[in-house]
Amino acid sequence: MKNYMKIFLSLILMLSLNACATETQLIDNENDSTERTAALEGRDFEQASNSMIQDMLDMGTLSKPNGKPYILVISRIRNDTMQRIDVDELAKSIRIALMKSGKVRVTAFNEDAMVMASGQLRQSGEFNKANVRQSGSLAAPELSLSGKITQREFIVSGKKRIEYRFSMSITDLRNGLTLWEGEEKIKKLADKHAITW
Repeated sequence: MKNYMKIFLSLILMLSLNACATETQLIDNENDSTERTAALEGRDFEQASNSMIQDMLDMGTLSKPNGKPYILVISRIRNDTMQRIDVDELAKSIRIALMKSGKVRVTAFNEDAMVMASGQLRQSGEFNKANVRQSGSLAAPELSLSGKITQREFIVSGKKRIEYRFSMSITDLRNGLTLWEGEEKIKKLADKHAITW
C-alpha cells in the first residue's frame, strides 16, 4: 500500500511540475505580430472600428452645431457571416471611442432593462423618491448607429480568399436622414482548407 501511495504522490508531483512548466506570454496589443487566423479576431474588430471612428470624426458628422454632444443609441449590428461572433465587441469599442471623443453620449435604454424598469419604482412606497427617476427624465436618442458584418469566400490559385466587410450607418432619428455611412474591408488569404466558422 505504501508503494502505491509513493507512486501516486510522485505522479501528482510530476504532473503539477509539468503544469507549471508551460510558459504564457503577454501579447503587446500595439505590436502584435502573432500569426493571423482566417476567421475574424480581435485585431480585425479593432482595425475596423478605429478606421470607421476616425472617418466619422474627420467628416465632422458628430459635431453638433451648438457644441453639445449628441445622444446616440446603438441599434442593431447584424452578423451576416458564417461565424458565431459577438457583434457587441465591435459596438462596444465604437461606443467607448465615441464617448471618449466627447462628441456623443450613449443611451442604454434599449440594452439595460433596468433603465425602463426603474420607472416602475415610482409606484412603490418602498423606495426613496429622491432616488427614483422622474417621469419624462430619460434622454431621448437623436442618433442611431446600426450596421452589418458580411463574409465572402473565394478559391483563387488554390488559396482561400476571405473578404469581411464592416458596414455602419449613423441615422438622425429626428428626420430619418443618414448622416454618415462607412465601410471597412478586411481581406485575408489562407490555405484553401482553412476554417472560418
